[in-house]
Amino acid sequence: MIAISTRVTTAVAATLFSANTFAFDDNRQGFFFSVGAGLQTVNVETDVSIGATSSDSSGGIATSFKIGGGISNQFSMYYIRNASWFRAEDSFGDTNTFLAGISGLGGTYYLQPTSPSAYLMAAIGFGDYSAPFEDGADADVGSAYMLGAGYEFSTHKSVEASALFVDAERSDFEDSTARSFQVTFNYTWY
Repeated sequence: MIAISTRVTTAVAATLFSANTFAFDDNRQGFFFSVGAGLQTVNVETDVSIGATSSDSSGGIATSFKIGGGISNQFSMYYIRNASWFRAEDSFGDTNTFLAGISGLGGTYYLQPTSPSAYLMAAIGFGDYSAPFEDGADADVGSAYMLGAGYEFSTHKSVEASALFVDAERSDFEDSTARSFQVTFNYTWY
């Protein structure tokens, strides 16, 4: 029984970690995984059903996560989770950490098949605006899209500038619109 489970474990590990499966061969085609962090500036407008409107601009941290596959050396599609983190006052006058983000489908087109190369990216998906560290705080959810451009200056390393647009609402009570400009440094395993 132990010999069978060892063989199965070895076979599964060999399959999962083979170059053909993960494509960690410095070739953009195949599986990839990317993380990034940087700075952002955000403008949030909140409309409440009673007619009150507030607007706030703030700076903070931007985070980026992508996982997907390169269809060719110049085009990739992926799941993206990108967020702008910032501190602002809530409706009760307390200062909290907020985030405006996108979770969805993204695509990148590289102008050259190998680095160095400029690239264009776009994403569309679900948007959220929330105070993730506050107990009982509901997230505003809705739609989001993102447009950007970047430069992969060496294999795996890139800098990206993007604009994130989030339109979210919490039932019929509150609508939030966030517009964020982000600059991130990204590292991509491929």
